[in-house]
Amino acid sequence: MTEDREVSMIVAYGTDMGNSEDAAMTFAESLADIGIEVEARELNQVEPAELQDATHFVVVTSTFGDGEFPDTATLFWEAISGETERLEHLSFAVLALGDSSYELFCNAGKLLDERLEALGATRLTDRVDVDGYYEQPAKAWTTDLVKLLSAEQTTPAAAPVPAEQPGRERHAPVDTHVVVNRLLTAAGSDKEVRHYEVDLAGTGITYHAGDSIAVHATNDPALVDAVLTRLGVGPDHAVAGHDEPLGVLLAEQFEIRTPSRALQALVASRTRDEEAAAALGDGATHGGAAPGSWAYGKDILDLIGLAELTADELVDTLRPLQFRDYSIASSPLAHPDRVHLTVTTVRYAARDRQYGGVASTFLADRSAAVRVHLRPNHTFRLPAPDVPVIMIGPGTGIAPFRAFLQERRATAATGPSWLFFGDRRRATDFLYGDELEDFASSGTLTRLDLAFSRDQDTKTYVQHRMWENACELYAWLQDGAHVYVCGDADRMAKDVDATLHDIVARCGAMDADAAHAYVNDLIKSHRYLRDVY
Repeated sequence: MTEDREVSMIVAYGTDMGNSEDAAMTFAESLADIGIEVEARELNQVEPAELQDATHFVVVTSTFGDGEFPDTATLFWEAISGETERLEHLSFAVLALGDSSYELFCNAGKLLDERLEALGATRLTDRVDVDGYYEQPAKAWTTDLVKLLSAEQTTPAAAPVPAEQPGRERHAPVDTHVVVNRLLTAAGSDKEVRHYEVDLAGTGITYHAGDSIAVHATNDPALVDAVLTRLGVGPDHAVAGHDEPLGVLLAEQFEIRTPSRALQALVASRTRDEEAAAALGDGATHGGAAPGSWAYGKDILDLIGLAELTADELVDTLRPLQFRDYSIASSPLAHPDRVHLTVTTVRYAARDRQYGGVASTFLADRSAAVRVHLRPNHTFRLPAPDVPVIMIGPGTGIAPFRAFLQERRATAATGPSWLFFGDRRRATDFLYGDELEDFASSGTLTRLDLAFSRDQDTKTYVQHRMWENACELYAWLQDGAHVYVCGDADRMAKDVDATLHDIVARCGAMDADAAHAYVNDLIKSHRYLRDVY
């Protein structure tokens, strides 16, 4: 750090599930060891003009959807993308969190890193891209970066040797039990949606409405056995570099449902199946493989049947088994010792085989004992009880809004509330229908608008109900309403977002740019929040 310029540090994060926020906060706290006091901020709260007065800019960001910035960073990215002021005076560092099973791995971090460089800023250190579990890589990054910053200090008194950072250990799981497992969908539904209740007594976990819970599932024993049979080895087979035998590794430690990109590449190089080699060579089995494509729905058993691989070669390509997040469907004011979950069980048949989702079938079929940890969502929270709320949650997206309604009933909230819920058929898929109608009849829920897509010839979704009530919805926004969206990120959330912009434009008599600015203001003020997946 230069002698003639005082350090001005900005630490910021872009997050959707709290990981980037946690890593940024841990880094900011660690700076106190070298005499720098700073608080981590949401990227949307950072104005690009502030970078002109800063000396250092440190960012942690995840990637959302199809390589996009998370909602908490979209406004900053939009602004910095159009920025022309040079940043030659600025030193920066980027920690990118992501999932390498997706093609645009850590794309938000990469874009921001490249943009800052293009504006003339200088890297303190190369960008670090983290795949999956972030805590240990983030801890190492924090330690290295704090030491580097300490070495830049100009006087020994200002440069104490930073201590090793312990980290927050947010992901320390606890062992507990699923005490309720019941089917929500009725006979005749083409979906299997279940309600679960997880016992929290004695776990030390306390939660808020809007939080999520992470389920540490194990793999389907039948799939593990099939992989072992295909490899021609037993469960006790020893794998070089691992203390546990292969059967335990495949059951508890590695992802065997979604093939890693490393496995795809290895099989593509070994297989004699030209179609498979072409598809795998394109990395087509990442999380976004299109329905109907060669890659869609295939697991590692499908792939290892295409080439001769040893058990050790297979294990070398596998990614760690990730926990799965589920929005909590209960309020601690109503259920302090339990969390409720609303989960669609993924099951389907293809290629003369039965397939199932890792965590959803674990919960449905094998979860008497379960390991979980809390995933706080500090932004997805209810406002004051007198503030209006609009909730848009089709399908299992109803989960956090059931929690919100329980909370508002418990607090005797006076602000109006409006729920848009949809699914396929009212008779079979009206999740928590009796409860929602009771919330409506008791006044806890002011308005309930429903959209069952298959109950008429023309499919009707929640965004259609929004549009039918466009100007009333806009009036609620003008009255200060907070808007919450939960559910499918790929289609529903994008359609709802587009509809919201159109409603603002039409009922606010605005052009597209003004409507965009209006919605951006809702995002920045935390009045438009999304929990989408």
